Amino acid sequence: MKFRDLPVDDLVLDPRLNLRDRLDQDTVERYMDSWDRLPPVTVYEVEGRWLLADGIHRHAAAVTLGKRTIRAEVIKGTFEEALDFVAGANLHHGLPLTRAERRRAIEIKLRLHHEWSDRHLAEELGVGRELVAKVRRQLVEASQIPHGAVRVGSDGKKYPALPKDPNERRPRTNVEGGADPDAPRGKRGSGKDAPWDDTTAPIAPAGKRPRSQPAPWDAEAPDARALAEAPPIRPSAPTIDEMLTLMANRVVELVNWTNAEGFVESYKSASANARGLFQSAVIKLAARADQLRKL
Repeated sequence: MKFRDLPVDDLVLDPRLNLRDRLDQDTVERYMDSWDRLPPVTVYEVEGRWLLADGIHRHAAAVTLGKRTIRAEVIKGTFEEALDFVAGANLHHGLPLTRAERRRAIEIKLRLHHEWSDRHLAEELGVGRELVAKVRRQLVEASQIPHGAVRVGSDGKKYPALPKDPNERRPRTNVEGGADPDAPRGKRGSGKDAPWDDTTAPIAPAGKRPRSQPAPWDAEAPDARALAEAPPIRPSAPTIDEMLTLMANRVVELVNWTNAEGFVESYKSASANARGLFQSAVIKLAARADQLRKL
Protein backbone atom coordinates (compact mmCIF):
# COMPACT_ATOMS: atom_id res chain seq x y z
CA MET A 1 0.00 0.00 0.00
CA LYS A 2 1.50 3.31 -1.10
CA PHE A 3 0.40 6.96 -1.15
CA ARG A 4 1.37 8.91 -4.22
CA ASP A 5 0.45 12.07 -6.08
CA LEU A 6 -0.87 10.80 -9.41
CA PRO A 7 -1.66 12.84 -12.53
CA VAL A 8 -5.43 13.36 -12.59
CA ASP A 9 -5.55 12.75 -16.35
CA ASP A 10 -3.82 9.36 -15.98
CA LEU A 11 -6.47 7.82 -13.74
CA VAL A 12 -8.78 5.36 -15.53
CA LEU A 13 -12.48 5.64 -14.70
CA ASP A 14 -13.63 2.18 -15.78
CA PRO A 15 -17.46 2.22 -15.81
CA ARG A 16 -17.45 -1.40 -14.64
CA LEU A 17 -15.90 -0.23 -11.36
CA ASN A 18 -18.47 2.50 -10.73
CA LEU A 19 -21.58 1.64 -8.73
CA ARG A 20 -22.93 5.18 -8.90
CA ASP A 21 -25.95 5.93 -11.05
CA ARG A 22 -24.76 9.51 -11.45
CA LEU A 23 -22.52 12.18 -9.97
CA ASP A 24 -24.01 14.21 -7.14
CA GLN A 25 -23.15 17.83 -7.94
CA ASP A 26 -23.74 19.01 -4.36
CA THR A 27 -21.18 16.49 -3.13
CA VAL A 28 -18.68 17.59 -5.78
CA GLU A 29 -19.07 21.24 -4.73
CA ARG A 30 -18.75 20.33 -1.05
CA TYR A 31 -15.52 18.47 -1.79
CA MET A 32 -14.23 21.45 -3.76
CA ASP A 33 -14.77 23.69 -0.74
CA SER A 34 -12.94 21.26 1.59
CA TRP A 35 -10.31 20.03 -0.87
CA ASP A 36 -7.32 20.28 1.49
CA ARG A 37 -9.06 18.11 4.11
CA LEU A 38 -10.13 15.27 1.81
CA PRO A 39 -8.63 11.78 2.22
CA PRO A 40 -6.74 10.20 -0.70
CA VAL A 41 -8.66 8.38 -3.40
CA THR A 42 -8.08 4.64 -3.81
CA VAL A 43 -6.45 3.42 -7.01
CA TYR A 44 -5.72 -0.15 -8.11
CA GLU A 45 -2.67 -0.62 -10.29
CA VAL A 46 -3.77 -3.32 -12.72
CA GLU A 47 -1.79 -4.31 -15.81
CA GLY A 48 0.02 -0.98 -15.89
CA ARG A 49 -3.15 1.12 -15.51
CA TRP A 50 -4.35 3.14 -12.52
CA LEU A 51 -7.99 2.18 -12.01
CA LEU A 52 -9.98 4.54 -9.78
CA ALA A 53 -11.72 2.30 -7.24
CA ASP A 54 -12.95 4.83 -4.68
CA GLY A 55 -13.27 8.59 -4.99
CA ILE A 56 -15.25 9.43 -8.11
CA HIS A 57 -16.65 12.61 -6.51
CA ARG A 58 -13.20 13.64 -5.26
CA HIS A 59 -11.86 13.05 -8.77
CA ALA A 60 -14.64 15.21 -10.23
CA ALA A 61 -13.79 17.94 -7.70
CA ALA A 62 -10.13 17.78 -8.76
CA VAL A 63 -11.05 18.09 -12.44
CA THR A 64 -13.37 21.04 -11.74
CA LEU A 65 -10.72 22.78 -9.68
CA GLY A 66 -8.16 22.24 -12.44
CA LYS A 67 -5.87 20.12 -10.25
CA ARG A 68 -3.07 18.37 -12.12
CA THR A 69 -2.42 15.74 -9.45
CA ILE A 70 -4.45 13.99 -6.79
CA ARG A 71 -3.33 12.18 -3.65
CA ALA A 72 -4.02 8.47 -3.99
CA GLU A 73 -3.62 5.23 -2.09
CA VAL A 74 -2.16 2.88 -4.69
CA ILE A 75 -2.79 -0.86 -4.37
CA LYS A 76 -1.25 -3.38 -6.74
CA GLY A 77 -3.78 -6.04 -7.60
CA THR A 78 -6.13 -7.60 -10.12
CA PHE A 79 -9.32 -6.36 -11.69
CA GLU A 80 -11.25 -8.87 -9.56
CA GLU A 81 -9.67 -7.47 -6.37
CA ALA A 82 -10.55 -3.95 -7.49
CA LEU A 83 -14.14 -5.00 -8.18
CA ASP A 84 -14.34 -6.70 -4.79
CA PHE A 85 -13.08 -3.52 -3.12
CA VAL A 86 -15.50 -1.31 -5.03
CA ALA A 87 -18.49 -3.37 -3.85
CA GLY A 88 -17.61 -2.54 -0.24
CA ALA A 89 -16.58 1.09 -0.70
CA ASN A 90 -18.85 4.02 0.30
CA LEU A 91 -20.70 1.88 2.83
CA HIS A 92 -19.25 3.67 5.83
CA HIS A 93 -17.98 6.95 4.35
CA GLY A 94 -18.68 9.42 1.59
CA LEU A 95 -22.02 9.91 -0.10
CA PRO A 96 -24.34 7.05 0.97
CA LEU A 97 -25.32 4.59 -1.73
CA THR A 98 -28.85 4.69 -3.08
CA ARG A 99 -31.03 1.60 -2.84
CA ALA A 100 -30.20 0.61 -6.42
CA GLU A 101 -26.46 1.19 -5.89
CA ARG A 102 -26.51 -0.79 -2.65
CA ARG A 103 -28.31 -3.64 -4.38
CA ARG A 104 -25.69 -3.64 -7.14
CA ALA A 105 -22.96 -3.94 -4.49
CA ILE A 106 -24.73 -6.95 -2.97
CA GLU A 107 -25.04 -8.61 -6.38
CA ILE A 108 -21.32 -8.15 -7.07
CA LYS A 109 -20.32 -9.51 -3.67
CA LEU A 110 -22.60 -12.52 -4.10
CA ARG A 111 -21.19 -13.27 -7.54
CA LEU A 112 -17.65 -13.06 -6.18
CA HIS A 113 -18.33 -14.77 -2.85
CA HIS A 114 -21.48 -16.83 -3.31
CA GLU A 115 -20.11 -19.34 -0.79
CA TRP A 116 -20.27 -16.79 2.05
CA SER A 117 -23.24 -17.02 4.40
CA ASP A 118 -25.95 -14.37 4.26
CA ARG A 119 -24.96 -13.02 7.66
CA HIS A 120 -21.28 -12.92 6.70
CA LEU A 121 -22.12 -10.88 3.60
CA ALA A 122 -24.53 -8.65 5.51
CA GLU A 123 -21.86 -7.83 8.10
CA GLU A 124 -19.30 -7.20 5.35
CA LEU A 125 -21.62 -4.80 3.50
CA GLY A 126 -23.42 -3.26 6.46
CA VAL A 127 -26.87 -4.23 5.15
CA GLY A 128 -29.71 -6.40 6.40
CA ARG A 129 -29.38 -10.18 6.18
CA GLU A 130 -32.89 -10.45 4.76
CA LEU A 131 -31.90 -8.26 1.80
CA VAL A 132 -28.84 -10.41 1.09
CA ALA A 133 -30.96 -13.57 1.26
CA LYS A 134 -33.53 -12.07 -1.11
CA VAL A 135 -30.92 -11.05 -3.68
CA ARG A 136 -29.24 -14.46 -3.36
CA ARG A 137 -32.51 -16.26 -4.14
CA GLN A 138 -33.04 -14.11 -7.21
CA LEU A 139 -29.50 -14.68 -8.47
CA VAL A 140 -29.86 -18.43 -7.95
CA GLU A 141 -33.20 -18.45 -9.76
CA ALA A 142 -31.59 -16.50 -12.62
CA SER A 143 -28.77 -19.11 -12.74
CA GLN A 144 -26.19 -16.38 -12.13
CA ILE A 145 -24.75 -18.09 -9.04
CA PRO A 146 -25.01 -21.68 -7.77
CA HIS A 147 -27.07 -22.51 -4.71
CA GLY A 148 -24.00 -24.18 -3.24
CA ALA A 149 -23.77 -27.01 -0.75
CA VAL A 150 -21.82 -25.01 1.82
CA ARG A 151 -21.62 -21.59 3.37
CA VAL A 152 -18.57 -19.90 4.85
CA GLY A 153 -19.25 -18.11 8.11
CA SER A 154 -17.51 -15.01 9.43
CA ASP A 155 -15.22 -17.35 11.40
CA GLY A 156 -13.87 -18.77 8.13
CA LYS A 157 -15.33 -22.24 8.75
CA LYS A 158 -17.45 -24.09 6.22
CA TYR A 159 -20.97 -25.23 7.07
CA PRO A 160 -23.43 -27.28 4.99
CA ALA A 161 -26.23 -25.11 3.63
CA LEU A 162 -29.75 -26.22 4.41
CA PRO A 163 -32.80 -25.12 2.42
CA LYS A 164 -35.26 -23.59 4.85
CA ASP A 165 -38.93 -24.38 4.86
CA PRO A 166 -40.77 -21.35 6.29
CA ASN A 167 -43.52 -23.68 7.57
CA GLU A 168 -41.08 -25.93 9.39
CA ARG A 169 -40.06 -25.34 12.99
CA ARG A 170 -36.96 -27.25 13.96
CA PRO A 171 -35.94 -27.93 17.56
CA ARG A 172 -33.18 -25.74 18.94
CA THR A 173 -30.43 -28.31 19.08
CA ASN A 174 -26.99 -27.30 20.25
CA VAL A 175 -24.54 -26.58 17.44
CA GLU A 176 -20.96 -25.38 17.91
CA GLY A 177 -21.09 -24.96 21.66
CA GLY A 178 -24.85 -24.58 21.91
CA ALA A 179 -25.48 -21.98 19.21
CA ASP A 180 -28.70 -22.37 17.33
CA PRO A 181 -28.24 -21.13 13.73
CA ASP A 182 -31.91 -20.27 13.32
CA ALA A 183 -32.42 -18.51 16.63
CA PRO A 184 -32.70 -14.70 16.55
CA ARG A 185 -29.66 -12.68 17.54
CA GLY A 186 -29.10 -12.54 21.27
CA LYS A 187 -31.20 -15.67 21.90
CA ARG A 188 -28.85 -18.46 20.88
CA GLY A 189 -27.93 -21.05 23.44
CA SER A 190 -24.25 -20.08 23.67
CA GLY A 191 -24.98 -16.40 24.24
CA LYS A 192 -22.86 -15.55 21.20
CA ASP A 193 -23.85 -14.78 17.64
CA ALA A 194 -23.13 -17.71 15.38
CA PRO A 195 -20.87 -16.89 12.41
CA TRP A 196 -23.38 -18.35 9.98
CA ASP A 197 -27.09 -18.07 9.45
CA ASP A 198 -28.20 -20.59 6.87
CA THR A 199 -26.07 -23.57 7.86
CA THR A 200 -25.49 -26.18 10.55
CA ALA A 201 -22.33 -27.91 11.81
CA PRO A 202 -18.86 -27.27 10.36
CA ILE A 203 -17.77 -29.40 7.44
CA ALA A 204 -14.93 -31.78 8.20
CA PRO A 205 -11.58 -31.14 6.49
CA ALA A 206 -10.88 -32.77 3.15
CA GLY A 207 -10.32 -36.49 3.51
CA LYS A 208 -12.20 -36.65 6.83
CA ARG A 209 -15.67 -35.77 5.59
CA PRO A 210 -18.40 -38.34 6.31
CA ARG A 211 -19.77 -39.95 3.21
CA SER A 212 -23.25 -38.71 4.01
CA GLN A 213 -22.07 -35.11 3.99
CA PRO A 214 -22.18 -33.23 0.66
CA ALA A 215 -18.92 -31.99 -0.79
CA PRO A 216 -18.52 -28.23 -1.23
CA TRP A 217 -19.54 -26.78 -4.59
CA ASP A 218 -16.44 -26.34 -6.67
CA ALA A 219 -16.10 -24.45 -9.94
CA GLU A 220 -13.64 -22.29 -11.79
CA ALA A 221 -13.10 -18.79 -10.48
CA PRO A 222 -15.56 -16.32 -12.02
CA ASP A 223 -14.31 -13.86 -14.60
CA ALA A 224 -14.30 -10.49 -12.86
CA ARG A 225 -14.88 -8.50 -16.04
CA ALA A 226 -17.89 -10.64 -16.92
CA LEU A 227 -19.24 -10.11 -13.41
CA ALA A 228 -18.80 -6.37 -13.69
CA GLU A 229 -20.61 -6.28 -17.03
CA ALA A 230 -23.42 -8.62 -15.96
CA PRO A 231 -26.79 -6.87 -16.09
CA PRO A 232 -28.58 -6.38 -12.78
CA ILE A 233 -31.32 -8.86 -11.99
CA ARG A 234 -34.86 -7.55 -12.03
CA PRO A 235 -36.06 -7.16 -8.46
CA SER A 236 -39.27 -8.95 -7.59
CA ALA A 237 -42.42 -6.86 -7.51
CA PRO A 238 -43.14 -5.40 -4.06
CA THR A 239 -46.05 -6.75 -2.05
CA ILE A 240 -49.08 -4.56 -1.43
CA ASP A 241 -47.99 -4.14 2.21
CA GLU A 242 -44.56 -2.92 1.09
CA MET A 243 -46.16 -0.51 -1.39
CA LEU A 244 -48.57 0.93 1.18
CA THR A 245 -45.80 1.35 3.75
CA LEU A 246 -43.63 3.17 1.21
CA MET A 247 -46.53 5.43 0.16
CA ALA A 248 -47.40 6.18 3.77
CA ASN A 249 -43.82 7.18 4.51
CA ARG A 250 -43.83 9.54 1.53
CA VAL A 251 -47.10 11.17 2.62
CA VAL A 252 -45.78 11.67 6.16
CA GLU A 253 -42.61 13.16 4.71
CA LEU A 254 -44.69 15.66 2.70
CA VAL A 255 -46.73 16.59 5.76
CA ASN A 256 -43.53 17.19 7.70
CA TRP A 257 -42.38 19.56 4.98
CA THR A 258 -45.49 21.68 5.49
CA ASN A 259 -44.68 21.84 9.22
CA ALA A 260 -41.11 22.97 8.61
CA GLU A 261 -40.05 26.37 9.92
CA GLY A 262 -40.75 29.12 7.43
CA PHE A 263 -42.96 27.02 5.18
CA VAL A 264 -46.17 28.94 5.94
CA GLU A 265 -44.53 32.28 5.19
CA SER A 266 -43.08 30.95 1.94
CA TYR A 267 -46.43 29.41 1.00
CA LYS A 268 -48.14 32.77 1.30
CA SER A 269 -45.68 34.29 -1.15
CA ALA A 270 -45.97 31.44 -3.69
CA SER A 271 -47.73 32.04 -6.99
CA ALA A 272 -51.42 31.26 -7.33
CA ASN A 273 -50.63 28.61 -9.94
CA ALA A 274 -48.17 26.76 -7.66
CA ARG A 275 -50.57 26.84 -4.72
CA GLY A 276 -53.41 25.67 -6.95
CA LEU A 277 -51.41 22.66 -8.19
CA PHE A 278 -50.52 21.75 -4.61
CA GLN A 279 -54.10 22.03 -3.35
CA SER A 280 -55.44 20.05 -6.31
CA ALA A 281 -53.00 17.20 -5.69
CA VAL A 282 -53.83 17.09 -1.98
CA ILE A 283 -57.58 17.05 -2.68
CA LYS A 284 -57.18 14.21 -5.18
CA LEU A 285 -55.14 12.19 -2.70
CA ALA A 286 -57.66 12.76 0.10
CA ALA A 287 -60.57 11.81 -2.18
CA ARG A 288 -58.83 8.62 -3.32
CA ALA A 289 -57.94 7.67 0.27
CA ASP A 290 -61.59 8.11 1.24
CA GLN A 291 -62.68 5.85 -1.65
CA LEU A 292 -60.24 3.14 -0.57
CA ARG A 293 -61.35 3.45 3.05
CA LYS A 294 -64.94 2.62 2.08
CA LEU A 295 -64.01 -0.57 0.21
